Amino acid sequence: MNTCQIWKKNILSHIGNDIVDLNTPEAIGKSADTRFVRRVFNAHEQQAVFSSHHPDTLLWTLWAAKETAYKAVSKSEPDVSSAPGRYPVILDWEMIIDSSATGMVMSPQGVVQVKFDVHEDYVHCIGIFGPADNLESITFGMDEINPEDISIGNSISDKESAAVRILAKKGIASCLQLKEQDIKIIRHKTQNRINPPMVVVKGNAKNMEISLSHDGRFAAYAFLADKSHINRA
Repeated sequence: MNTCQIWKKNILSHIGNDIVDLNTPEAIGKSADTRFVRRVFNAHEQQAVFSSHHPDTLLWTLWAAKETAYKAVSKSEPDVSSAPGRYPVILDWEMIIDSSATGMVMSPQGVVQVKFDVHEDYVHCIGIFGPADNLESITFGMDEINPEDISIGNSISDKESAAVRILAKKGIASCLQLKEQDIKIIRHKTQNRINPPMVVVKGNAKNMEISLSHDGRFAAYAFLADKSHINRA
């Protein structure tokens, strides 16, 4: 997890994040599925994947970027297309395999700035739809999870969702100097739509940008916090 950042600019931005476990059966060898690659990626992205020395890693890096961008822009435009082909990714194909890197996703609503953490076991991407310099203001974290250790929920999906909320609450509490038990992360359902997660502190909803994701063994979160959340908690 990076150092807790305090967002000082009163400018509306929306964030997203996505994590991919590179060692799940669904992830391993997916670059050999040419039908999938051609359906999801544009010609430049396809060429990059097929010519890469790490095609699976690059494929899921591109996928994470597209998912991150969609999560960010859909907060302001819930009906925006989620089709991956509508989210071309611009980045340095070679740099992305060896280290953390930044790039852009050209979403239907505009540019989403993205940043990657590429590991041999996972790919994690965070992104922001708003001023580019706010990308470095995002606080984020990830960790391995074991759904069997979670007592909340009955299904694996419910337990994974609970695990990522627990992880995010720890990150928020540490950043804003709060108690974990004072923080709730909830999602409301309206008109057959599940809204993005929101943070509630001591019963009061906070206008805090937050994004959650989980896949396989990993969970991840990202959020934007400003000083008002400390003063008003």
